[in-house]
Amino acid sequence: ELAALKGRDKNALKEKKEVEDQAEALTTRADLAKRLVGGLASENVRWGEEIEKLKSNSLTLVGDCMLAAGFVSYVGAFDKDLREELWKNQWSADLKERGIPMTEGSDP
Repeated sequence: ELAALKGRDKNALKEKKEVEDQAEALTTRADLAKRLVGGLASENVRWGEEIEKLKSNSLTLVGDCMLAAGFVSYVGAFDKDLREELWKNQWSADLKERGIPMTEGSDP
């Protein structure tokens, strides 16, 4: 009977050790999950801000592209002063007059 009790005790200790190991593993996993969720929460804020920037940029994309395309296509042969006269004073003003949105103070 003593041998049977020792065997049950040994099995009970083994089972206890397995349960404690599982509990430790689950605690570690739960901590990692908390850190991940916390990190994703802060990323949500950053992603929201980035979405707003992209929405704002999409409104001015057409004007910015027109200005850049005109700059690349037409003003390469001119000196700095004439290039600035064309895109700052003529093209930018023309885009504004026509109501084409563009980034304020853009520099192609």
